[in-house]
Amino acid sequence: MPEKLIRTFIAIDTPETVTKVALSVQSSVKMNRKAVRWVRKENIHITLRYIGPTAPGEVDKINRLLSEIVGQNSDLSLNVSGTGCFPKKERPRILWLGVDGDVAELKLLVEMINSEMDQLGYPQEERNYSPHITIGRIRYPQKVTPDVTDFLSAQYEPISWNIPKIILYQSELLPSGAIYSILGTHNLNPR
Repeated sequence: MPEKLIRTFIAIDTPETVTKVALSVQSSVKMNRKAVRWVRKENIHITLRYIGPTAPGEVDKINRLLSEIVGQNSDLSLNVSGTGCFPKKERPRILWLGVDGDVAELKLLVEMINSEMDQLGYPQEERNYSPHITIGRIRYPQKVTPDVTDFLSAQYEPISWNIPKIILYQSELLPSGAIYSILGTHNLNPR
C-alpha cells in the first residue's frame, strides 16, 4: 500500500512583534468578517516554497538538502511594512503585509531551494517569488466583492527582525483550519 502523502512547505517564522502587528491590522479592518478567513496567529509566517503533496519517506531527503543550502547562507534581516493584496484590488483573494530589507538575499535563497527541489521532482510555481505575510484570504463566491480600501490603507509601525533559521512544515487541513507541525529546522549562519 502506498504511503499517505502529507502537505509540506518551507517557511520563515515571524516573531511575536510581527504577529501582534498582523493581529492588530486584522482587527482594525472594517470588512464583513464572513467575507475573510483570517490567518490564526500561530500560523503567521513567510512562505519560501510550497512543496505540496510529499511522501513521508522524502522528508529526511528534503531536510538534508535544506541543511546543505541553508548552511551556505547568512542570517537575514527583514522588515514588515505596508499592506497589499493578490491578485488585484478589484478582485482580491489574499490580504498580506509587505516585507522588505534583505529581500534580494532572500530571493537568492529561494532560488537555491527551488533549483534543488526541482531536481527532487517537485516543480516550482510559475509565478515569481514575492515575499509577504499572508494574514487573510477572501472567501468566494460572494454577491459583492469585498472592499479592501481600509485594509490597503492600514497604518502600523514598521518592524525589523533577524531571520536565524528556516523551517520545513507539514500542513494538515482540518475543518477548523490548518495545523502546522515542524518537520525540520535549519539554521542560517550568523553574520
